[in-house]
Amino acid sequence: MDTEQRRFPRTPINEETIYFSHPDKENKSERTYSPAVITDISRGGVGMQVGIPHEIDDELWLEGLEGFTVAQPARVKWVKEHNDSDDTFSIGVEFGSV
Repeated sequence: MDTEQRRFPRTPINEETIYFSHPDKENKSERTYSPAVITDISRGGVGMQVGIPHEIDDELWLEGLEGFTVAQPARVKWVKEHNDSDDTFSIGVEFGSV
């Protein structure tokens, strides 16, 4: 993210979680689950390390977040590909209805 556009301060964290997306936008019952590591968190969203590429505005649902009993909807706001050998990506997601 080149310019700071965050509305809420983020707190560093290192927490494993899972999230899901709908590969078929028309079939919301089909889910693809993926592991992630949350690297920072705020009231408005999280930064995560993920193993699959995402695009801006992809819709995701995060599970297992402390304080929430249901999956939290989120939208990808930025993506950064790592050039190292571990094939990971950094993404920033904003909480909210998707």
